[in-house]
Amino acid sequence: MDTSTNKTAFFIALRYLFSKKRHNIINVISAVSVLGIMVSSAALIVVLSVFNGMQNLIGSWFNTFNPDFEVTLVEGKSFAIDSFPSTEVAALPGVAAVHEVVSDLVLTTYNEKQELLRLKGVTPEHIGSNHFDKLLIDGNFDLYRGEQPCAVLGTGAAGKLLIQLNQYDLLKLYYPKRTKKNLANPADAFRTLHLYPAGVFCTNTAYDQEMVFCPIDFARNLMGYPGEVTSMEIQLKKSGEYSKMQDDIQRILGPKYKVQNKYQQEESLFRTMQSEKLVIYVILAFILLVAAFNIIGSLGMLILEKQRDTSVLRSLGASKKLVRRIFLFEGMGTSLAGGLGGLLLGTIICLLQQWFHIVKLGGDGGNYIIQYYPVQMRAIDFAIVLLTVLSISLLTSVIPARKLQKTLQSIP
Repeated sequence: MDTSTNKTAFFIALRYLFSKKRHNIINVISAVSVLGIMVSSAALIVVLSVFNGMQNLIGSWFNTFNPDFEVTLVEGKSFAIDSFPSTEVAALPGVAAVHEVVSDLVLTTYNEKQELLRLKGVTPEHIGSNHFDKLLIDGNFDLYRGEQPCAVLGTGAAGKLLIQLNQYDLLKLYYPKRTKKNLANPADAFRTLHLYPAGVFCTNTAYDQEMVFCPIDFARNLMGYPGEVTSMEIQLKKSGEYSKMQDDIQRILGPKYKVQNKYQQEESLFRTMQSEKLVIYVILAFILLVAAFNIIGSLGMLILEKQRDTSVLRSLGASKKLVRRIFLFEGMGTSLAGGLGGLLLGTIICLLQQWFHIVKLGGDGGNYIIQYYPVQMRAIDFAIVLLTVLSISLLTSVIPARKLQKTLQSIP
């Protein structure tokens, strides 16, 4: 019985939706409602797709630089390399290599410039297997020039220090000694070593502003970590199962160590991006709600116009529930038409941006890494927007349908 009522109400509502009303103002308000919901839905799809594109682009930059997995201590700064089960981890299917890393902040001076930078000591095998040399934009990715240890700096770090390659000037690095300090001689509290600037790399990430590569033996000597590391970086084969590998590695290492994948290593950045995406979604959904409230006005006027039809239906035996559902489906049909139109319009806009790069970043003369807004459409975003439209349409349709109850009370 209820299914039959819904079917009857749906077909009558469908007829009302496409039929011409006696009062033209109802058609105008309905058209404005559909247009408002369409534009708002399209805006939601476009903005969410741009956020997806930006997140994917930034993620690809970090994925080039960050290791597949980084292992650090849950508590503490460094650990002995002999205590780490490197052989067991390397024996896992899908693991290509396990690399030792010594890294920390150091005070770096060059001529009259000084900056606090992050020194990262790595092995030559680490550089080769991760293809860091492909990030090089000037000089060479050499860790040694003869007996002289070398440094390869990010573009931001090199710019702040005004590095000049192929010169005789050396980087001077200061790091606090781990042993007892002599307060009478503050200069004796720091260990000081020198590096030759050999090259400059670019990752288009925040690492460019602070990262300096050097030989791992040099970093150990400077920081006083003989036989120790601050982290281990694990490189996977392409065939490795990413999520399963992380669980397997964590099981071998135990609770003492923390295993982070590429995205977990930049958790704060991607969490911030997700928060921004959520805020934008809420704002646009509120605009969609405001646009959908025009449905209340159009349905209210339609209820008044169809009072005679309502009386006829009641005299033919139609229940009050059937009459209410007719106008409920009418309002939801109006919203759904706008929502589906918005999804189609948003898809067209996103495809045009993907194909023709219509919207530029900062205009034609902008000095940007990418020249246009990246766009990536995801099915989950379309489902969320459609669900939002349906939820809002149900809300805005229920209000006039409930008001109809008072009118139906006067109809026998």
